[in-house]
Amino acid sequence: MKNKVFSRKEILFLITISLALGIRQMAMTMVMPFISTYSKTLLYSNATLAGVALGMFGLTQAVFQIPFGIWSDKIGNKPVILIGLLQVIVGLFIAFLSKSIYMLIFARALQGSGAVLATGYSWISSSVDNKKRPRALSILGIIIGFAAASAFAIGPLINNYLSVRQMFLVCAILILLVWFIILFFLKEDHTKKCHKPTENKVKIKDGVKILLKNKKFLGLNIAGFLNNYIMVAVFYIVPIYLKPITGSSGMWKIFMPAVIIAIIFMRKSIVLVEKGYSSSLIIVAFVLAAVGISFYFNENSFYFILIGSILFMTGYILLATVIPSVANDIAENSYRGTANGIINSFQYVGSFVGSVITGALWTNHKSMELFLIILICALGIFTVKRPKNILSRELKVK
Repeated sequence: MKNKVFSRKEILFLITISLALGIRQMAMTMVMPFISTYSKTLLYSNATLAGVALGMFGLTQAVFQIPFGIWSDKIGNKPVILIGLLQVIVGLFIAFLSKSIYMLIFARALQGSGAVLATGYSWISSSVDNKKRPRALSILGIIIGFAAASAFAIGPLINNYLSVRQMFLVCAILILLVWFIILFFLKEDHTKKCHKPTENKVKIKDGVKILLKNKKFLGLNIAGFLNNYIMVAVFYIVPIYLKPITGSSGMWKIFMPAVIIAIIFMRKSIVLVEKGYSSSLIIVAFVLAAVGISFYFNENSFYFILIGSILFMTGYILLATVIPSVANDIAENSYRGTANGIINSFQYVGSFVGSVITGALWTNHKSMELFLIILICALGIFTVKRPKNILSRELKVK
Protein backbone atom coordinates (compact mmCIF):
# COMPACT_ATOMS: atom_id res chain seq x y z
CA MET A 1 0.00 0.00 0.00
CA LYS A 2 2.99 2.25 0.61
CA ASN A 3 3.75 2.44 -3.10
CA LYS A 4 0.36 4.11 -3.60
CA VAL A 5 1.02 6.93 -1.11
CA PHE A 6 1.99 10.27 -2.62
CA SER A 7 5.10 12.12 -1.52
CA ARG A 8 4.92 15.74 -0.41
CA LYS A 9 6.35 16.81 -3.77
CA GLU A 10 3.75 14.80 -5.67
CA ILE A 11 0.90 16.22 -3.57
CA LEU A 12 2.10 19.79 -4.21
CA PHE A 13 2.31 19.06 -7.93
CA LEU A 14 -1.16 17.44 -8.09
CA ILE A 15 -2.84 20.18 -6.07
CA THR A 16 -1.23 22.98 -8.11
CA ILE A 17 -2.20 21.55 -11.51
CA SER A 18 -5.66 20.62 -10.27
CA LEU A 19 -6.27 24.07 -8.79
CA ALA A 20 -5.10 25.75 -11.99
CA LEU A 21 -7.51 23.74 -14.11
CA GLY A 22 -10.24 23.87 -11.45
CA ILE A 23 -10.13 27.67 -11.18
CA ARG A 24 -10.15 27.87 -14.96
CA GLN A 25 -13.22 25.63 -15.07
CA MET A 26 -14.95 27.65 -12.36
CA ALA A 27 -14.18 30.91 -14.15
CA MET A 28 -15.78 29.60 -17.33
CA THR A 29 -18.78 28.02 -15.60
CA MET A 30 -19.92 30.55 -13.04
CA VAL A 31 -20.47 33.30 -15.63
CA MET A 32 -22.52 31.04 -17.93
CA PRO A 33 -25.93 31.83 -16.34
CA PHE A 34 -25.27 35.55 -16.82
CA ILE A 35 -23.87 35.65 -20.37
CA SER A 36 -27.26 36.13 -22.05
CA THR A 37 -28.22 38.93 -19.65
CA TYR A 38 -24.79 40.55 -19.72
CA SER A 39 -24.75 40.49 -23.52
CA LYS A 40 -27.77 42.82 -23.60
CA THR A 41 -25.63 45.59 -22.09
CA LEU A 42 -23.12 45.41 -24.95
CA LEU A 43 -23.15 47.20 -28.30
CA TYR A 44 -24.58 45.39 -31.38
CA SER A 45 -25.99 42.57 -29.24
CA ASN A 46 -28.97 40.42 -30.22
CA ALA A 47 -30.31 37.03 -29.12
CA THR A 48 -28.39 35.12 -31.78
CA LEU A 49 -25.05 36.75 -31.00
CA ALA A 50 -25.65 36.24 -27.28
CA GLY A 51 -26.07 32.53 -27.99
CA VAL A 52 -22.85 32.53 -30.00
CA ALA A 53 -21.04 34.19 -27.08
CA LEU A 54 -22.34 31.50 -24.74
CA GLY A 55 -21.43 28.54 -26.95
CA MET A 56 -18.17 29.84 -28.42
CA PHE A 57 -16.10 28.70 -25.44
CA GLY A 58 -17.18 25.07 -25.77
CA LEU A 59 -16.72 25.10 -29.54
CA THR A 60 -13.13 26.36 -29.46
CA GLN A 61 -12.41 23.97 -26.59
CA ALA A 62 -13.42 21.04 -28.78
CA VAL A 63 -11.36 22.33 -31.72
CA PHE A 64 -8.12 22.99 -29.82
CA GLN A 65 -7.95 20.00 -27.45
CA ILE A 66 -6.29 17.67 -29.98
CA PRO A 67 -3.75 20.22 -31.35
CA PHE A 68 -2.74 21.15 -27.78
CA GLY A 69 -2.47 17.46 -26.88
CA ILE A 70 -0.23 16.75 -29.87
CA TRP A 71 1.80 19.89 -29.11
CA SER A 72 2.37 18.75 -25.51
CA ASP A 73 3.74 15.45 -26.81
CA LYS A 74 6.26 17.37 -28.92
CA ILE A 75 7.48 20.17 -26.64
CA GLY A 76 6.39 19.07 -23.17
CA ASN A 77 3.42 19.62 -20.89
CA LYS A 78 4.60 22.60 -18.84
CA PRO A 79 5.09 25.09 -21.71
CA VAL A 80 1.75 24.11 -23.24
CA ILE A 81 -0.03 24.52 -19.89
CA LEU A 82 1.55 27.96 -19.43
CA ILE A 83 0.68 29.12 -22.95
CA GLY A 84 -2.88 27.81 -22.73
CA LEU A 85 -3.54 29.39 -19.33
CA LEU A 86 -2.09 32.66 -20.60
CA GLN A 87 -4.64 32.58 -23.43
CA VAL A 88 -7.40 32.09 -20.86
CA ILE A 89 -6.10 34.98 -18.75
CA VAL A 90 -5.93 37.32 -21.76
CA GLY A 91 -9.38 36.17 -22.85
CA LEU A 92 -10.85 36.92 -19.42
CA PHE A 93 -9.20 40.35 -19.37
CA ILE A 94 -10.57 41.16 -22.84
CA ALA A 95 -14.02 40.07 -21.62
CA PHE A 96 -13.61 42.51 -18.71
CA LEU A 97 -12.83 45.30 -21.20
CA SER A 98 -15.53 44.33 -23.73
CA LYS A 99 -17.84 47.07 -24.94
CA SER A 100 -19.41 45.19 -27.85
CA ILE A 101 -20.82 41.70 -28.31
CA TYR A 102 -18.20 40.98 -30.98
CA MET A 103 -15.42 41.72 -28.52
CA LEU A 104 -17.03 39.38 -25.98
CA ILE A 105 -17.35 36.61 -28.60
CA PHE A 106 -13.65 37.01 -29.41
CA ALA A 107 -12.81 36.91 -25.69
CA ARG A 108 -14.84 33.71 -25.17
CA ALA A 109 -13.18 32.12 -28.22
CA LEU A 110 -9.75 32.98 -26.82
CA GLN A 111 -10.67 31.56 -23.43
CA GLY A 112 -11.76 28.31 -25.05
CA SER A 113 -8.70 28.10 -27.29
CA GLY A 114 -6.54 27.70 -24.19
CA ALA A 115 -7.53 24.04 -24.20
CA VAL A 116 -5.12 22.65 -21.62
CA LEU A 117 -7.32 20.14 -19.81
CA ALA A 118 -5.95 17.24 -21.87
CA THR A 119 -2.40 18.46 -21.23
CA GLY A 120 -3.09 18.56 -17.49
CA TYR A 121 -4.25 14.94 -17.55
CA SER A 122 -1.19 13.98 -19.57
CA TRP A 123 1.24 15.75 -17.26
CA ILE A 124 -0.22 14.08 -14.19
CA SER A 125 -0.39 10.66 -15.88
CA SER A 126 3.24 10.77 -17.01
CA SER A 127 4.53 12.14 -13.69
CA VAL A 128 3.30 9.46 -11.28
CA ASP A 129 3.76 5.72 -11.08
CA ASN A 130 1.16 3.59 -12.87
CA LYS A 131 -0.13 2.27 -9.55
CA LYS A 132 -0.77 5.81 -8.32
CA ARG A 133 -2.35 7.05 -11.54
CA PRO A 134 -6.03 6.38 -10.73
CA ARG A 135 -5.72 8.20 -7.41
CA ALA A 136 -3.78 11.05 -8.99
CA LEU A 137 -6.38 11.52 -11.72
CA SER A 138 -9.14 11.27 -9.12
CA ILE A 139 -7.69 14.34 -7.36
CA LEU A 140 -7.86 16.25 -10.63
CA GLY A 141 -11.37 14.92 -11.30
CA ILE A 142 -12.56 15.87 -7.82
CA ILE A 143 -11.30 19.45 -8.03
CA ILE A 144 -12.54 20.05 -11.59
CA GLY A 145 -15.91 18.41 -10.87
CA PHE A 146 -16.29 20.37 -7.64
CA ALA A 147 -15.32 23.60 -9.40
CA ALA A 148 -17.83 23.07 -12.22
CA ALA A 149 -20.74 22.15 -9.95
CA SER A 150 -20.05 24.65 -7.17
CA ALA A 151 -19.72 27.44 -9.75
CA PHE A 152 -23.45 27.19 -10.39
CA ALA A 153 -24.04 27.58 -6.67
CA ILE A 154 -21.58 30.36 -5.80
CA GLY A 155 -21.87 32.26 -9.09
CA PRO A 156 -25.21 33.87 -8.15
CA LEU A 157 -23.87 34.63 -4.65
CA ILE A 158 -20.77 36.34 -6.02
CA ASN A 159 -22.90 38.23 -8.54
CA ASN A 160 -24.70 39.88 -5.63
CA TYR A 161 -21.45 41.71 -4.87
CA LEU A 162 -19.59 41.78 -8.17
CA SER A 163 -20.75 42.58 -11.69
CA VAL A 164 -20.15 40.08 -14.47
CA ARG A 165 -17.30 42.28 -15.77
CA GLN A 166 -15.67 42.26 -12.33
CA MET A 167 -16.10 38.46 -12.12
CA PHE A 168 -14.11 38.13 -15.35
CA LEU A 169 -11.32 40.24 -13.87
CA VAL A 170 -11.19 38.40 -10.53
CA CYS A 171 -11.00 35.04 -12.31
CA ALA A 172 -8.17 36.34 -14.51
CA ILE A 173 -6.20 37.42 -11.44
CA LEU A 174 -6.72 34.05 -9.70
CA ILE A 175 -5.52 32.08 -12.72
CA LEU A 176 -2.56 34.44 -13.11
CA LEU A 177 -1.46 33.66 -9.54
CA VAL A 178 -1.55 29.92 -10.26
CA TRP A 179 0.26 30.57 -13.57
CA PHE A 180 3.21 32.08 -11.67
CA ILE A 181 3.25 29.12 -9.26
CA ILE A 182 3.47 26.70 -12.20
CA LEU A 183 6.13 28.82 -13.90
CA PHE A 184 8.49 29.09 -10.93
CA PHE A 185 7.80 26.07 -8.73
CA LEU A 186 6.78 23.12 -10.93
CA LYS A 187 9.28 21.18 -13.00
CA GLU A 188 8.58 18.61 -15.68
CA ASP A 189 10.50 15.35 -15.65
CA HIS A 190 11.77 15.09 -19.22
CA THR A 191 13.45 11.75 -18.57
CA LYS A 192 10.09 10.12 -19.22
CA LYS A 193 9.98 11.79 -22.62
CA CYS A 194 13.50 11.15 -23.73
CA HIS A 195 12.69 10.54 -27.39
CA LYS A 196 14.20 12.63 -30.12
CA PRO A 197 11.82 15.04 -31.88
CA THR A 198 11.84 13.03 -35.09
CA GLU A 199 11.05 9.86 -33.20
CA ASN A 200 8.30 11.59 -31.32
CA LYS A 201 6.57 12.68 -34.53
CA VAL A 202 6.53 9.13 -35.82
CA LYS A 203 5.31 7.78 -32.52
CA ILE A 204 2.50 10.33 -32.32
CA LYS A 205 1.35 9.46 -35.83
CA ASP A 206 1.51 5.76 -35.08
CA GLY A 207 -0.11 6.39 -31.72
CA VAL A 208 -3.15 8.00 -33.36
CA LYS A 209 -3.55 4.95 -35.59
CA ILE A 210 -3.27 2.63 -32.62
CA LEU A 211 -5.81 4.64 -30.62
CA LEU A 212 -8.36 4.81 -33.43
CA LYS A 213 -8.12 1.03 -33.91
CA ASN A 214 -8.61 0.37 -30.21
CA LYS A 215 -12.28 -0.43 -29.52
CA LYS A 216 -11.86 0.25 -25.82
CA PHE A 217 -10.52 3.73 -26.51
CA LEU A 218 -13.30 4.50 -29.00
CA GLY A 219 -15.86 3.34 -26.45
CA LEU A 220 -14.36 5.69 -23.87
CA ASN A 221 -14.66 8.60 -26.31
CA ILE A 222 -18.34 7.86 -26.88
CA ALA A 223 -18.87 7.53 -23.13
CA GLY A 224 -17.19 10.91 -22.58
CA PHE A 225 -19.35 12.51 -25.28
CA LEU A 226 -22.53 11.14 -23.69
CA ASN A 227 -21.45 12.09 -20.16
CA ASN A 228 -20.88 15.72 -21.12
CA TYR A 229 -24.13 15.84 -23.08
CA ILE A 230 -25.94 14.75 -19.92
CA MET A 231 -23.97 17.18 -17.78
CA VAL A 232 -24.80 20.32 -19.76
CA ALA A 233 -28.42 19.21 -20.12
CA VAL A 234 -28.75 18.87 -16.34
CA PHE A 235 -27.02 22.19 -15.68
CA TYR A 236 -29.43 23.78 -18.16
CA ILE A 237 -32.53 22.21 -16.60
CA VAL A 238 -31.90 22.23 -12.84
CA PRO A 239 -31.31 26.01 -12.45
CA ILE A 240 -34.64 26.58 -14.24
CA TYR A 241 -36.36 24.21 -11.81
CA LEU A 242 -34.69 25.72 -8.77
CA LYS A 243 -35.33 29.39 -9.48
CA PRO A 244 -38.95 29.35 -8.19
CA ILE A 245 -38.05 26.93 -5.36
CA THR A 246 -34.80 28.25 -3.87
CA GLY A 247 -34.09 31.37 -5.92
CA SER A 248 -30.72 31.89 -7.59
CA SER A 249 -28.96 32.45 -4.27
CA GLY A 250 -30.23 29.14 -2.86
CA MET A 251 -29.00 26.80 -5.59
CA TRP A 252 -26.06 25.80 -3.38
CA LYS A 253 -28.53 23.81 -1.26
CA ILE A 254 -28.79 21.35 -4.16
CA PHE A 255 -25.38 21.48 -5.79
CA MET A 256 -23.12 21.44 -2.74
CA PRO A 257 -24.59 18.31 -1.08
CA ALA A 258 -24.67 16.60 -4.47
CA VAL A 259 -20.98 17.33 -5.11
CA ILE A 260 -19.86 16.33 -1.60
CA ILE A 261 -21.70 12.99 -1.68
CA ALA A 262 -20.51 12.30 -5.23
CA ILE A 263 -16.90 12.92 -4.21
CA ILE A 264 -17.20 10.56 -1.22
CA PHE A 265 -18.63 7.84 -3.47
CA MET A 266 -15.98 8.43 -6.12
CA ARG A 267 -13.12 8.22 -3.61
CA LYS A 268 -14.42 4.84 -2.43
CA SER A 269 -14.67 3.68 -6.05
CA ILE A 270 -11.00 4.36 -6.81
CA VAL A 271 -10.15 1.06 -5.11
CA LEU A 272 -12.34 -0.72 -7.68
CA VAL A 273 -10.63 1.13 -10.53
CA GLU A 274 -7.27 -0.06 -9.26
CA LYS A 275 -8.60 -3.64 -9.16
CA GLY A 276 -9.70 -3.46 -12.80
CA TYR A 277 -13.45 -2.92 -12.48
CA SER A 278 -13.53 0.26 -14.57
CA SER A 279 -16.01 -1.15 -17.10
CA SER A 280 -18.42 -2.08 -14.33
CA LEU A 281 -18.08 1.39 -12.80
CA ILE A 282 -18.87 3.06 -16.12
CA ILE A 283 -22.07 1.02 -16.34
CA VAL A 284 -22.99 1.84 -12.73
CA ALA A 285 -22.33 5.54 -13.36
CA PHE A 286 -24.70 5.70 -16.34
CA VAL A 287 -27.36 3.78 -14.38
CA LEU A 288 -27.06 6.22 -11.46
CA ALA A 289 -27.37 9.16 -13.86
CA ALA A 290 -30.48 7.66 -15.52
CA VAL A 291 -32.18 7.03 -12.17
CA GLY A 292 -31.28 10.55 -11.07
CA ILE A 293 -32.75 12.12 -14.21
CA SER A 294 -36.04 10.27 -13.60
CA PHE A 295 -36.47 12.23 -10.35
CA TYR A 296 -36.58 15.48 -12.36
CA PHE A 297 -40.03 14.63 -13.69
CA ASN A 298 -41.30 15.98 -10.34
CA GLU A 299 -40.02 19.48 -11.00
CA ASN A 300 -41.81 21.13 -8.07
CA SER A 301 -40.24 19.01 -5.32
CA PHE A 302 -37.05 20.26 -3.69
CA TYR A 303 -36.28 16.79 -2.33
CA PHE A 304 -36.83 15.00 -5.66
CA ILE A 305 -34.48 17.47 -7.37
CA LEU A 306 -31.96 17.01 -4.54
CA ILE A 307 -32.02 13.20 -4.77
CA GLY A 308 -31.89 13.34 -8.55
CA SER A 309 -28.93 15.71 -8.49
CA ILE A 310 -27.03 13.57 -5.98
CA LEU A 311 -27.45 10.49 -8.16
CA PHE A 312 -26.62 12.35 -11.37
CA MET A 313 -23.57 14.08 -9.87
CA THR A 314 -22.28 10.78 -8.50
CA GLY A 315 -22.52 9.24 -11.96
CA TYR A 316 -21.00 12.28 -13.67
CA ILE A 317 -17.95 12.64 -11.41
CA LEU A 318 -17.39 8.88 -11.46
CA LEU A 319 -17.30 8.91 -15.27
CA ALA A 320 -15.16 12.05 -15.34
CA THR A 321 -12.59 10.17 -13.24
CA VAL A 322 -12.75 6.64 -14.68
CA ILE A 323 -12.71 7.60 -18.39
CA PRO A 324 -9.36 9.50 -18.36
CA SER A 325 -7.87 6.93 -16.00
CA VAL A 326 -8.57 4.05 -18.39
CA ALA A 327 -7.60 6.15 -21.43
CA ASN A 328 -4.22 6.89 -19.87
CA ASP A 329 -3.70 3.18 -19.23
CA ILE A 330 -4.22 2.59 -22.94
CA ALA A 331 -1.91 5.37 -24.15
CA GLU A 332 1.88 5.31 -24.09
CA ASN A 333 3.85 8.29 -22.76
CA SER A 334 4.99 9.39 -26.22
CA TYR A 335 1.43 10.03 -27.44
CA ARG A 336 -0.44 10.46 -24.15
CA GLY A 337 -1.20 14.14 -24.83
CA THR A 338 -2.74 13.19 -28.16
CA ALA A 339 -4.92 10.56 -26.49
CA ASN A 340 -6.14 13.01 -23.86
CA GLY A 341 -6.75 15.60 -26.57
CA ILE A 342 -9.01 13.20 -28.46
CA ILE A 343 -10.89 12.23 -25.29
CA ASN A 344 -11.46 15.85 -24.24
CA SER A 345 -12.48 16.94 -27.74
CA PHE A 346 -15.21 14.32 -27.76
CA GLN A 347 -16.34 15.54 -24.34
CA TYR A 348 -16.58 19.18 -25.38
CA VAL A 349 -18.39 18.28 -28.59
CA GLY A 350 -20.84 16.46 -26.31
CA SER A 351 -21.23 19.65 -24.27
CA PHE A 352 -21.90 21.70 -27.40
CA VAL A 353 -24.41 19.22 -28.85
CA GLY A 354 -26.10 18.78 -25.47
CA SER A 355 -26.58 22.51 -24.97
CA VAL A 356 -27.98 23.01 -28.49
CA ILE A 357 -30.43 20.09 -28.38
CA THR A 358 -31.56 20.78 -24.82
CA GLY A 359 -32.16 24.45 -25.59
CA ALA A 360 -34.09 23.57 -28.74
CA LEU A 361 -36.35 21.01 -27.06
CA TRP A 362 -36.84 22.51 -23.64
CA THR A 363 -39.40 25.23 -24.37
CA ASN A 364 -42.07 22.97 -25.88
CA HIS A 365 -40.91 19.41 -25.18
CA LYS A 366 -39.68 19.17 -21.58
CA SER A 367 -40.70 15.56 -21.02
CA MET A 368 -39.24 14.52 -24.36
CA GLU A 369 -35.88 16.04 -23.42
CA LEU A 370 -35.86 14.20 -20.06
CA PHE A 371 -36.68 10.92 -21.80
CA LEU A 372 -33.91 11.65 -24.32
CA ILE A 373 -31.37 12.15 -21.53
CA ILE A 374 -32.41 8.85 -19.94
CA LEU A 375 -32.05 7.16 -23.35
CA ILE A 376 -28.56 8.63 -23.69
CA CYS A 377 -27.69 7.21 -20.25
CA ALA A 378 -28.89 3.81 -21.49
CA LEU A 379 -26.72 4.14 -24.61
CA GLY A 380 -23.76 4.87 -22.36
CA ILE A 381 -24.05 1.40 -20.85
CA PHE A 382 -23.23 -0.11 -24.24
CA THR A 383 -20.05 1.93 -24.75
CA VAL A 384 -18.12 -0.68 -22.80
CA LYS A 385 -17.96 -4.42 -23.31
CA ARG A 386 -19.68 -6.58 -20.76
CA PRO A 387 -17.20 -6.46 -17.85
CA LYS A 388 -14.93 -9.39 -17.24
CA ASN A 389 -12.73 -9.58 -14.19
CA ILE A 390 -9.53 -8.41 -15.85
CA LEU A 391 -6.86 -6.15 -14.51
CA SER A 392 -6.51 -2.68 -15.98
CA ARG A 393 -2.93 -3.45 -16.99
CA GLU A 394 -4.34 -5.90 -19.59
CA LEU A 395 -5.82 -2.91 -21.40
CA LYS A 396 -2.34 -1.58 -22.17
CA VAL A 397 -1.66 -1.22 -25.87
CA LYS A 398 1.54 -2.91 -26.85
